[in-house]
Amino acid sequence: MSATIIGGTILNAKNIEAKLMQAFETWAEEDLDDGYFEDQFKDEKWDYPGETRRKNGEVVESPRDIFDLGSLYRSGKDSFRIMQGSNDITASWNWNARNDSGRAYAWYVHEGLSTNLEPRQWTDVFQEQSLFNGSVVSRALRSRVRTALNK
Repeated sequence: MSATIIGGTILNAKNIEAKLMQAFETWAEEDLDDGYFEDQFKDEKWDYPGETRRKNGEVVESPRDIFDLGSLYRSGKDSFRIMQGSNDITASWNWNARNDSGRAYAWYVHEGLSTNLEPRQWTDVFQEQSLFNGSVVSRALRSRVRTALNK
């Protein structure tokens, strides 16, 4: 025996929408900005051939983090914004740190270009659906949504 649903009504749609928006905002702030990106820059270790001598004189062997002196990391943290429209909500980061020559270098670090020989693709999980679906950030979002809807 099977059941067929031939109609339905969603009650309190605005309340559900508000809960979903709040779940997304909390996820973006706590799970991404304060969690995932910090882990990617400070805890994740990335291959880099040889050693790196940072501007502060510290010598770092591979694998190493990509925090370095923190400019790239801070550019994302400082630019983090949540924008809510009438039908959508968006979180954004602008990784726009510049090197001594004034050139923005996030792309070079991310793609492994120039002196950054190995890609450090800390944003790919948001660019490719297949990576996102099984990721820790996807699980965190689903958990935030479940929690919000159960309140």
